[in-house]
Amino acid sequence: MTGTVLPTVAYGDPAAPPLVFLRGLPSEPGRARGLDALTERVIVSGPARTHRVHAVGRPARLEPGATMAEVADLYAAMLRSRFRAPAAIMGVSTGASIALQLAVDHPDVVGSLVVAAGAATLGANGRAAQRRYADLLSTGEPGATSELALATMDSPLLAPAVRLVTRLLPGPADRDGLRALVEAEDGFDVRDRLSRVSVPALVVSGGRDFFYPLALAAETVRGLPRASHVVYQNRSHAGVALHPRFGRDVGDFLRAHRAAPDEHGAADLRATRPIPYP
Repeated sequence: MTGTVLPTVAYGDPAAPPLVFLRGLPSEPGRARGLDALTERVIVSGPARTHRVHAVGRPARLEPGATMAEVADLYAAMLRSRFRAPAAIMGVSTGASIALQLAVDHPDVVGSLVVAAGAATLGANGRAAQRRYADLLSTGEPGATSELALATMDSPLLAPAVRLVTRLLPGPADRDGLRALVEAEDGFDVRDRLSRVSVPALVVSGGRDFFYPLALAAETVRGLPRASHVVYQNRSHAGVALHPRFGRDVGDFLRAHRAAPDEHGAADLRATRPIPYP
């Protein structure tokens, strides 16, 4: 895969330990724009109090037919070139899929793992929605972003406003590369290899997530050797990272594994049952 670029945007104290934030769809290859930029600042505001957050978008000029393993290879190469030691990794949605693929295939670059609004594979409804999104991208349909946003929000009452706002926003850069990433996630499934992930992990889920349903998230937690699970019961896919507790929950997890590692590198956070919040 040639010509691929992974620029980052940094938040927080340059002297703080790194946290690499992998964005979800639609993402941009470079700096987030408009509403996405505002949302990104909200998502990273909690972690940025204790870490230098490096936000990474999707690869530029991603070739059609790429697999999620090949996508993870690109991120692993970037991480090895930028950081001397394994970094904390936080992914949201498709970014969470990439983060899990990284942890499975490239354990040397991952120090701890946060999986937000994600799981070890897409649910059936999410896969169908993303296939439709990929088809709309291929035709240049301006309503592609609207359809994806409506699925992530799971709020029919807001549909007219969402369609209006998203049609006023600029379309995604590099539609072909975006479609390639969507199609790569279509085949993503690491459920049979989660036992390879030895680092502490936090999975944060929404009880009404259309793309990664709670049953799949719970299966992911059971497969990870050292994982804890936080569930925001009434949240849709888009609402997970915007929950009022999200920054605190992620921050607590990151601080625990920055300040008090045990002989295995961190305390065992396995939870016998998820921690639910409204």
